[in-house]
Amino acid sequence: MSLVNDMLRDLEARRAAPSERERLLDMQAVDERRLARRMRWQRGALVGALLVVVALLLALLYWRQSGAPAVPDVEAPLAEVPAVASEPALLALVEVLPQNDGRRFVLQLLLDGSPSYRRTDQQGLVDLLLEGVQLRGEMRSGRIEKDGQSLAWRVEQQGGQVRVQFAGLGERLQLHDRLEASADRWQLWLEVPLELQREGLPEVAGIELPEAEPATLVDAQWPDWVTRTAPAVDVTSRQAGGEPVAAAQPSVQLAPAVRGPTSVSITSHTPEPLSQARQWLADGEYGRAIAALQALHEKQPGNVQVVRWLARAYLAAGEHARLLEWLPAQLHQHPQDAELRLSLARGQLLVGDSNAALASLKQNPPELAREPSYHALLAALYQQVEDWQGSAATYQALVALRPGQATWQLGLAIALEQLERPAEAGRHYRLALLGQGLDEDSRRFANERAGALGGRP
Repeated sequence: MSLVNDMLRDLEARRAAPSERERLLDMQAVDERRLARRMRWQRGALVGALLVVVALLLALLYWRQSGAPAVPDVEAPLAEVPAVASEPALLALVEVLPQNDGRRFVLQLLLDGSPSYRRTDQQGLVDLLLEGVQLRGEMRSGRIEKDGQSLAWRVEQQGGQVRVQFAGLGERLQLHDRLEASADRWQLWLEVPLELQREGLPEVAGIELPEAEPATLVDAQWPDWVTRTAPAVDVTSRQAGGEPVAAAQPSVQLAPAVRGPTSVSITSHTPEPLSQARQWLADGEYGRAIAALQALHEKQPGNVQVVRWLARAYLAAGEHARLLEWLPAQLHQHPQDAELRLSLARGQLLVGDSNAALASLKQNPPELAREPSYHALLAALYQQVEDWQGSAATYQALVALRPGQATWQLGLAIALEQLERPAEAGRHYRLALLGQGLDEDSRRFANERAGALGGRP
């Protein structure tokens, strides 16, 4: 109710005097019904606003609860943890069987499955990595001596793979690998010829001088793992019953015949183009080897290994003109490569240009201890052009490196005799007779000259 209305009613009820009514003349009565309706509307609006706010709060709370991940019941069973997939089992390298018949060295690896392997070739070093293979037993290694040269081999575990390495023989090192199935086993045959003459380097005709020694790997070049003595080799395997069985000697093809319907698959290893070309060159298929190496050289013009093998192929095929036309530009790109320079000198020598061959070898010669065969050919060429002083100086350095090399002692003796130093020449003739490597004619000649000059070793 309005206070003004109450005062006006009070005046009416008391029949107040006019003077008292004058004080309220400026005041007007309020419409109480209208005021009540307004107040009810305001209360309703306030209540509605409160309800809207409450509804919004409830909706927000519901949205948050529905968006959050549900908390699992404490007593609910836990989800099963999926089993971790186990790593694939490694293949086992069961046996390592080295075999040496004097003409070739064969390393037979017996595995319980077909391995995949990667091969890397460098001059005097071949490296094979058998992936996913476990070697049973300890590391195996050994060394073979043949005609003053050495071949070292090693089989060892490196993590989840087995590494097989061959080192030695210089550029003569050739490795033929073959993978085949045999009953429930797989065999990887690794053969290194020990009597193979230097590929692509035919004998130089018309030079009746001591022959330059083939390239060899001196002690300073051997890897740290090379052993000096080969351990005793047990080349027997055992049957399931435990009885020893002698390991089968490989045939000429280095692979025993596979009997029955067993099929041979070597899809796990595809020969690299360079390895394939080398095999063709070793088999005397010079045309195929040259074509393959030329194509590979076009794709990889900076690959010096391809250049070296292509030069050897030209020499082996008698393509001397093509070699002399093509090789100088390659040598200009690799001026420090001793093998390319040797190939150029041999090509020049084979066409009868001894002076050009000598000039080629005199440029950028390698260190003598690292490439003694290079300096041996240089000393022989000095004698060919009758430069006896240069020949004697070079042979003296060679025999200081290896006194037991008979051909070098003989070459030095010939040069010293031409320089009219008979006493020294006779002494080196006799030292040549004490060494190794002379054929019958050279030995007879050295014996005659030593007797004539009276030198003493």
